[in-house]
Amino acid sequence: MTLTKAELRVLLAITSGSITLKELARKTNLSKSTLSIILHSLERKGLINIEGKRPLKAKLADNKPTQLLRKILLMLPKNRTLKILSGSSLKVLSALKVEEPQPTWLVQLKANVGKATLHRVLNELMEMLIVGKKKGGYFVSERFSALKDFADEYFYLQNSIRAKEFNEKAVLIWSGVEELILATETFKGKCFGDFQLTGLARFSDYGLPLISSGVYHYYWPAKELNLEEIVIHALKMGYDARELLYVIVLLKAHPFSEERLKRLAAKFEVSHLVEDILKFLRGEAKFYPFPSREEVEELCKRYFGGCEGDNEGKTG
Repeated sequence: MTLTKAELRVLLAITSGSITLKELARKTNLSKSTLSIILHSLERKGLINIEGKRPLKAKLADNKPTQLLRKILLMLPKNRTLKILSGSSLKVLSALKVEEPQPTWLVQLKANVGKATLHRVLNELMEMLIVGKKKGGYFVSERFSALKDFADEYFYLQNSIRAKEFNEKAVLIWSGVEELILATETFKGKCFGDFQLTGLARFSDYGLPLISSGVYHYYWPAKELNLEEIVIHALKMGYDARELLYVIVLLKAHPFSEERLKRLAAKFEVSHLVEDILKFLRGEAKFYPFPSREEVEELCKRYFGGCEGDNEGKTG
């Protein structure tokens, strides 16, 4: 789903305005058959519009990614842009924050790239002064914030297209690097291709059957989800006192990995909430919207015959 160098090369050649296939072939030194494949890929990605057949013409679509691309070309030469805004580099830029250092493990988790690839890309971006490092973390320099904006908007556009392919009325709730969570009123089972039902609707897998609100959430891409992922997705999609109660009961009733839960919380930016939940499970007093101990114990008894540990969280 990321931009390839070949796609970006063609995209950059179209930024000056509408262009025919013949003109584009001369400009890029690519064959018409190769260009045809690339152009239709860019069209599917929502970055260009193709008009006519003889002659076939292509022009940039009018959306945030293309608007940002034009802005970037006023800052950087095309050959430099080609290296920065394609492949794994685009993924890493989206995972980073502007002037806000993040540890490498978190950047890797968000970018969905291998460790070796991450370090290679970070070193390249640091050499160009696009990325800086302080306090053990990496960040995008404010001067190059448009590059990060482009990466974010590009993946948001791709995820929006993917969500609409799932269901025309689906709404994108969360967008990451080649991953997403959508909301839909259409139930397509627990698994639909690489889409997995997630959040509160999946709590029934762990003994907590909840009445559906009529809105279902799906995460993409995955063949299966673990307990920690389902909990974090539920919290990311918003919560009230009732939902928080069910999350706490679920975590009390089942072993879970605290480390995995914390890492996912950092990725989905719900760390403070998860820390409070873990403190509650260890017995620390918390106020509304946290439930009372009596509410938790009553629900534990109803669904699980009681939970071990007397309000102690269990990890495994």
